[in-house]
Amino acid sequence: MMKLLDRLERHFGRFAIPNLSLLIVVGQGIVLLLTWMDGDQPGGGGIIPELQLKGTEVLAGQWWRLVTFVLVPPGRGILVLFALYLFLIMGGALEFQWGPFRYNVYLLLGWSASVATVFVAPGATASVGYLGSSVFLAFAWLFPDFKIFLMFVLPVPIKYLAWITWLIYGFQLMSGSQIDQLLVVAATFNFAVFFGPDIVLRYKAGRRRQQHRRQVALAESSAFHTCSHCGLTDKDDPLMLFQYCSQCTGDHEYCQDHLRDHEHVVAVTDGENA
Repeated sequence: MMKLLDRLERHFGRFAIPNLSLLIVVGQGIVLLLTWMDGDQPGGGGIIPELQLKGTEVLAGQWWRLVTFVLVPPGRGILVLFALYLFLIMGGALEFQWGPFRYNVYLLLGWSASVATVFVAPGATASVGYLGSSVFLAFAWLFPDFKIFLMFVLPVPIKYLAWITWLIYGFQLMSGSQIDQLLVVAATFNFAVFFGPDIVLRYKAGRRRQQHRRQVALAESSAFHTCSHCGLTDKDDPLMLFQYCSQCTGDHEYCQDHLRDHEHVVAVTDGENA
C-alpha cells in the first residue's frame, strides 16, 4: 500500500489540499453557527437536513449532498466545539505524520465508503461522525499514549478510548441494523486499507516471538544429560557429572554413581543370532 501511495504521490501530490482538517472544521463551525442563529433544534427543520447525505435525495438530483455532508457538524450542542478541536488536532497530527497527500487519500477513502453506504441503503443518512471516527482511530494507532483529559480533569491514554470504540463497533457489527453495519464498515474501511498490512505484520511478529519464547522455555526445562541406568538428569542434580560409556554401543551416558556399575549395552550381530 505504501509503495502505491508513493507512486500516486509522485504523479498527483501537487493536487493535495493542505490543512484539510482546518478547512473541514471551519466549514462545520460555520454550519454550526448558522444552525444556532436559525434556532434549529434536533428533529426540526433548518440548514442541516439540506446538507446531509441521503441516497434518495442524491438520486433525485441533489448531488451537492455528496460534498456538503462533510460540513455537517457531529452534533449541535456546545460540546461539539470540543469535538471539532480534537478533530483539528488529530487531523493535523496525521497530516504532519503522513504529508498532505496521504492524509487527503485517507479522508477520500472514508468519504468514498460513506457515499457507497447510502447507495447500498438509499433511505439511510450517512453521518460525518463516522469519518471523524476513522481519523480518531488512525491517531490512536499512531499515538497510543496521547492523553485526553475527560471532563477536563481525568487523563486517559487515547488507546483505551480506541479499544472502547472498537468494542462498540464490534457490537454494532454483530447486533446492529444493516445501516449500522454498513456505516461501521465505512468508518473502518480507510483504517483497514492504511493499517491492515501493518496489523498483519505485527500479529505474525508476535506469533514468532511467542513461539521463540516457548522454544526457549522448553529448552531450559529439558534436561541436557540423563543417566541411562537410573534416569537421573542434570536438572535433578546440577552438581552431578555425566559421562558416556566407551564400552556401550551407541550414545549412552551415565551419572558418576553408575558409570562403572551398570550392564553394558552391546549390539547383537547377525552372527550371534545364528
